[in-house]
Amino acid sequence: MRSNSRIVLLLALSPLLGSAGSVLLAQTSASEGVRSGSTEITLFAGISAPINHESTGFGLDVKTGTPVGGRVSYNFNRHSAVEFTIANPFSLSGNYVYNFSAIRGKWVPYVSAGGGGTRHKIALAENNQPAQLNSNLMETGPDRSQTVFTGNFGGGLKYFFTKRFALRLDVRDQVGHYKATFSNVAGTPGGVVTGSKSLNDFQVTGGIVFRLGR
Repeated sequence: MRSNSRIVLLLALSPLLGSAGSVLLAQTSASEGVRSGSTEITLFAGISAPINHESTGFGLDVKTGTPVGGRVSYNFNRHSAVEFTIANPFSLSGNYVYNFSAIRGKWVPYVSAGGGGTRHKIALAENNQPAQLNSNLMETGPDRSQTVFTGNFGGGLKYFFTKRFALRLDVRDQVGHYKATFSNVAGTPGGVVTGSKSLNDFQVTGGIVFRLGR
């Protein structure tokens, strides 16, 4: 008789126990995704793949390099965040980040867009090749570098393997327009040439995320 009573009691409580278990599992999974009010610090490195458009005549050769740096983001809620990035070759940018809902509480895809400043070394080019000329920059410093406004957009994926640490893959296009005037250019009237170039610098980076706060 007692065994029958226990069976009836367990059957009566099973929906409640199942609901509680589901809520607990959902909270446990969600706790490893993006958290409201948290700060994330990302250290990253990757590769740069600039798109070089064919051109004729004089133009600019913009030197890109291996992107290495850090990002700091603040999550206003589970979806919206603001992020600041500093990297070498020197670039500084601020971005809005939209985080999609976490997949299984661990995988968080996102998209990002923003703008800032980037500094690259530049040189005079002719027909898309480095110009073999005795040319000098007139409007920039002796290091032959130039800082311009750049916009960027892209996205990526975070994988939270603990509540505090994640791996991150990021892909973005950094777009900027460079323009400079050179003097002492042989074979040109007055020896002065102005070159320009719009650069699409695709960057693929990977890094580790440290999460602080709640």
